[in-house]
Formats: sequence, C-alpha cells, structure tokens
Amino acid sequence: MKRIEGQSEHAVLVTGSLEDRARQDFAFTLRNYVTGELMPSNRVVFDRRATKAFQSRTGSPIETSKDVRAAMSQDEYFKFYASARRTSQELIWASVIPAVEAELATKLSGEPSTTSGRLTLNPDLQIPKYARAIDIHCMPGGYAQDLGPGDMSAGAVYDRGVYLYMSGLMGPNNDGVGQLAARYLKARFPDFAPKRILDMGCGVGHATLPYRDVFPNAEIVGIDIGPALLRYADARAQSMAKDVDFLQANAEATHWPDGYFDLVTSHIFLHETSSVALPAVLAESYRLLAAGGIMAHVDQPRFADLDPYQSFMQENETYYNNEPFWTAYRKLDLDAMALAAGFNAGKVESDVLVAAVIQQSQNNQKIAPTDPAAKKRGFQILMGHK
Repeated sequence: MKRIEGQSEHAVLVTGSLEDRARQDFAFTLRNYVTGELMPSNRVVFDRRATKAFQSRTGSPIETSKDVRAAMSQDEYFKFYASARRTSQELIWASVIPAVEAELATKLSGEPSTTSGRLTLNPDLQIPKYARAIDIHCMPGGYAQDLGPGDMSAGAVYDRGVYLYMSGLMGPNNDGVGQLAARYLKARFPDFAPKRILDMGCGVGHATLPYRDVFPNAEIVGIDIGPALLRYADARAQSMAKDVDFLQANAEATHWPDGYFDLVTSHIFLHETSSVALPAVLAESYRLLAAGGIMAHVDQPRFADLDPYQSFMQENETYYNNEPFWTAYRKLDLDAMALAAGFNAGKVESDVLVAAVIQQSQNNQKIAPTDPAAKKRGFQILMGHK
C-alpha cells in the first residue's frame, strides 16, 4: 500500500487521527492503482476491441477524439475504469474532510493570532460563476466555500487533498510547480530582479511561497477569490516563516494601478477559469506589468500534438473530474490570446517545463534543457514581455 507520510507538516496541516490516516492511505493507494494499473489498459481495450466494434457499428474509421469516446463509452472495461476513477477522486475528499472537521479548530486554538496582518479579505467581492457553479476536482463546497469568520476549512481540505490527488509528485510542500517556475525564470533571466510579484489564483499559496526563496527582496502578493483558502494560505505562510501578502480579488480586474508589478504569474489556474474570464485575465496581466516586466502563466500544454486517443483520455478530466473548461482551454492558442491582450509581436513566447526536472529545481540543481520527448508530460509556460 502506498502511504502519504511524505507530506511536510506545518502548524495548520491537518493529518488526522490514525484511523483518518489509514483512510487516506487507502484513498492514496486506490487512486494510484486506478491511474497506474487500470488506466493504461484502456489503450489495449481501444486497440483490440473498441476500435473494431466502432468500425463494425458505423462503417467508418476512428478519426477524432469524439469517435474514440463513442467507441470506448460502449465498452464495459472503460465504464468500469471511469467509475473507479471518479470514485477514487471522491474518496480522496471523503478521507480528508472528517479530519479537518474534527481537528482544524483544535489545531488553531491557543494560537496568538490566526492572521498575520498581511491578509486582506473583501466580503463584497462577487465570486465568478466558474468558481461557484461547480465543485472543481469534485472537492465538496468548491474553492470559494466560506463557512463564516475565521473559516479555513476549504484551505485545509485542499492542502491535504491535493497531496493525495497528485500522489505526492509536487513535493512534500505541494510546491513543485512554483519551485520549477520560479527557478526557471531565475535561470532564464539571471538579471531579472522583480520588486513586486503578483501570483494570480494562488489558492493556499503552494506555488506562491517559492518565489520568496528565489526573489528574496521582492514584495509578493497572492490573490484568489476564496476567503477560506486565503485565511489558510496566510496561516500556512506564517508557520513557514514566509512573508507574503494575500488578498481576496478577482484576477480579471484588480485595484492596482497600471504598471504596478514586475512579474505577474499563475500556476495551474488558467484552465479553471472560463472562455470569457481568460482573455480578461491576460489583459489584466498586461495592464499590471511595468516596463521590462514579465508575465509567466504556467498550466497544462495544448492538445495540438496529441493523437485522438490521447486527447480522449485527457478530455476525461472534463467528463469525470468536474473540469468544465479543461478541454476547451487545452485547444486554445494562448500566444495569439496574449497578443490580443496587448502584448506586442515578438514579445510573447511559450516553453514547456518538464515535470521530471521539478526535483532538480527543488535541489537547486541546474535546470536541464526541455526534453522534446517529454513535452506532453510537462507544463506550458506562457510568457509575455513588456
């Protein structure tokens, strides 16, 4: 059985009782079994059975991911796999929530303060529909859930749950993407020394805090729409001795003046917005950048290089994991959207950060060149220079 002992503890991390951790170990192991053992067999089913059945039924060959879905959705093995994948996802949250409900308040009792004075909430902020209409990743209550003054439960559930969800691959602090992106920027632009950094859609600050280590003299601000996420982010940052400001705001339109930030970034955030919000986020990124500043949004790569079967498997995040914008996002030409947001031609570029070098960045090793063969497993970084 795979275990979850690798997550680094901090003052507000809720790991739960022995029984809670046993349930989390089970959910962790089941998810890894589903993704590591059951999922690859879908390719065998597709090649040996579903393709033939589709051609026999329709008289046509499979040409698109839509055709693959029509073929696979009829097969009993895929139905079983899809059910197991969804169930394993729901079990992650079910294994974490009881521990948070039982222990978070106790964990915070006796603390001199649960906020650092660096947290600013906006009770009048209108939560965008894409964040409140659905429980993204099947997390009950969603990212915007707020149970009242001082509530941090959504943050606590997310911090523990995402470690299970990612099988620990983002490192003991769930900060692998932030570590990779920050160190990539430092290595790529060694003379770049931003005075102010904005992290959009920061969640509980997993990817925000690494920028404190890489750019120690910068003022760093993380924004999100979820108040409970931000309260937790602030408490977590305190416990890790990282001075970062957190503010409740919508990345589509913020209050800062033009040119206020030298670096505007986000991490695995854009695909959780919408077709209307994304252009606004990119336009706001451009507006907020000072001359010589850099926009660097890190997210999933495009579907452009995937064959129909690979696209079908990726699109399952939309069908079975409450990711409504996932499929549409991964078909977009982000470079063109950045140009439409105001960036000049020749000032926009994309690269792929390969997941395999996350460990290198965490160990302060020189970042290896992007491996073309691994691009489909990496993260796309969209950069705009002003």
